[in-house]
Amino acid sequence: MTIRVNIDEFDEQFQEATEEKLQFDPTDKLDIAYKFDARFSTGWRREIQLREGILLTIDRHQLVDHINLKQFERESHWFWCAFTLSGRGQLMIPSMLSETLFPRTAGKYTLKSNGLSPQLIIDESDISPYCHLFITIRPSILRSFASSLDGELPLNLQHLIRPSSKEVYWESRDIIPEMAVVLRQILNCSYQSLIKRAYLESKVIELMALVLDHEVAIQQGEVKKGSLKPEQIERIHYAREILLQDISNPPSLVELAQRVGLNDYTLRQGFRQVFDTTVIDQRRVHRLEVAKQLLAEQDISVTEAAYQIGYASIPSFVKAFKRKFGISPKAYQKKCR
Repeated sequence: MTIRVNIDEFDEQFQEATEEKLQFDPTDKLDIAYKFDARFSTGWRREIQLREGILLTIDRHQLVDHINLKQFERESHWFWCAFTLSGRGQLMIPSMLSETLFPRTAGKYTLKSNGLSPQLIIDESDISPYCHLFITIRPSILRSFASSLDGELPLNLQHLIRPSSKEVYWESRDIIPEMAVVLRQILNCSYQSLIKRAYLESKVIELMALVLDHEVAIQQGEVKKGSLKPEQIERIHYAREILLQDISNPPSLVELAQRVGLNDYTLRQGFRQVFDTTVIDQRRVHRLEVAKQLLAEQDISVTEAAYQIGYASIPSFVKAFKRKFGISPKAYQKKCR
């Protein structure tokens, strides 16, 4: 059964979460967690007002059923970026002649200018967990980052800030490796209070710089299109999602290729083309990032951390950790205490 609801009604279902486990930073009144209504989904939404005009939102939830959200035409006063890190869906903009589709799948981000937003439909049906990260910025803030002394944006970015009477600019892009690194850093932030706010604001600005640089390169025709078909790219993103779900017992390359409906050669070559890394390196780096977070946040031994991420050899884990982060696991753990 498909749940159909107006997006305004959907947004009204959020209730501020008071449970201790959802108090991400009780020292920050501008860092608020909300629960999803159990009729729609299980999980939470976290909103962090970094400064006036910059809002960071993180959604982690799992749908109870296929959901279809409808938004009517309205005026939008914000520049908006939505990064999909897990989950699969699509954003549809109906028109008189056609229906424009923007995929909301793992490894994609959608950007939208301010202006007149047409009627749209967000359709999500994946029963696996979703993770979305949204950055919402006032055009005046964006202009202050990117404009020249005379207040004008560069020609290749002027489509991102529009008059209120002009239809918004929508586009879907691939998350490039540099963006993926910053996104992980934002999601794994363990700081609190003033340090957290300074860190997250710097990372949001860094992420926006990468988005703007990527947009300029695309507008100038410097980003080359690969030979992969759209459905192959989607399957490669799905393969990465599977790969990162079970770090202690990941599938082999052949098993992974079979699960996503590709041959192992296409997966191996396509993974490098899409993510600029190999399947093995992606898995190794992710495992070490998880181990780093475990050592920083949990009271466990280095051996336990190694076993949790699937390392059978402790010396191999210590060597890989030190090569990646420039410090031994034990020394890092002491540093975090």
